[in-house]
Amino acid sequence: MAGAVEIAEGIYSVGVKDPSLTLFDDLFPTEYGTSYNSFLVRGATHTALIDTVKFKRCDELLANIRTLMDPADLDYIVVNHSEPDHSGSLSFLLQHCPKACVVSSQAARTFLGNQIHTQFASRIVKDGEELDLGGRTLKFIAAPFLHWPDTMFTLLAEEGMLFSCDAFGAHYSGKGLFADEEPDFSGETRFYFDCLMRAFKDRVLAAVAKLDGIDLKMLCPSHGPIYRSEPRQQIDNYRKWSMPKVGGRRIAVFYLSPHGSTERMAEAVAKGAGDAGVYATLCHINHASIADIRDLMEESDALIFGIPTVNRDIPKPMWDVLAYLSTVSLKGSIAGIFGSYGWSGEACRMAEDRLKGLGLKLPVPFVRAPFTPKPEALAECESLGRTIAEEVLKK
Repeated sequence: MAGAVEIAEGIYSVGVKDPSLTLFDDLFPTEYGTSYNSFLVRGATHTALIDTVKFKRCDELLANIRTLMDPADLDYIVVNHSEPDHSGSLSFLLQHCPKACVVSSQAARTFLGNQIHTQFASRIVKDGEELDLGGRTLKFIAAPFLHWPDTMFTLLAEEGMLFSCDAFGAHYSGKGLFADEEPDFSGETRFYFDCLMRAFKDRVLAAVAKLDGIDLKMLCPSHGPIYRSEPRQQIDNYRKWSMPKVGGRRIAVFYLSPHGSTERMAEAVAKGAGDAGVYATLCHINHASIADIRDLMEESDALIFGIPTVNRDIPKPMWDVLAYLSTVSLKGSIAGIFGSYGWSGEACRMAEDRLKGLGLKLPVPFVRAPFTPKPEALAECESLGRTIAEEVLKK
């Protein structure tokens, strides 16, 4: 962003853009870069800065503030969320803003104490608490686990402006400041949701419910463009993306089968579940998209994994699928494992450790068979599917 930009009377965007970023947090690809949004709000008696920026851009943030005021006169720094891409420059900024009080949730204050190893003035705020800037009121809305436990929103009540931190944002660094100045970037918005928020859908629904009834004029996330036109659209999208699917009981069977053996076992598992009265969807993971796999995980009451052992390990495509479990909001906690192997069969045990570590319950031991499964092994697979289906029906 080129310096400070007034987005409403006495309210300024003072953050910075990072268009060259290609990988966020060493985890998520960012084809269009990102921005670290920070906002300065002037009241009649006090001035507040809402969120800071990543440490490597702290000099730019300070320079932007200086075009508007002497940083030494800043009264408050609101930390909506303590992740370093938002709070990384806080320690640096406090050196130039000696009277500023840091306003945050209790969880964020705890996290900041582990990041900034010097004393600083702070104020802990609770859900619904307000801060008077003189004719302007900041109202704080607790939004835990969007996507850290410390997150809150800050509402500038009189202007209907919501500073929503990570929620409703996108890793997108466009030419303009506002969403209506940019080409369609909805794909980046959905990808951002899937990466950060999808695992906390119940928390998303609780947070967006708190925004009902607010006459919202502008939505200001901490990443990506600001929404001054139809600001509720993104909130409605989050609600839609987080709503649970309605339907009958369902089991998903995810499998990989280099030589067809695990696939035969998968079919037997599905038959056993069906015989017990629960429909089982077979999903060959190499024939499905990441989005399809995640959707199926979230829509199913139980998850069963068919895993061949390759070179004494779980094959990488299946390791990736198991990793998706920590990025989704699961409907149930019931799971099962089966698989084929050749000269060794470690994969099922490894998967069992992974699933138990995530808190999933395995009501029946895994079934594994060497090379081509015998009729007895297929019968065990049917029994596995049937037992898991019966567990689903108990609920």
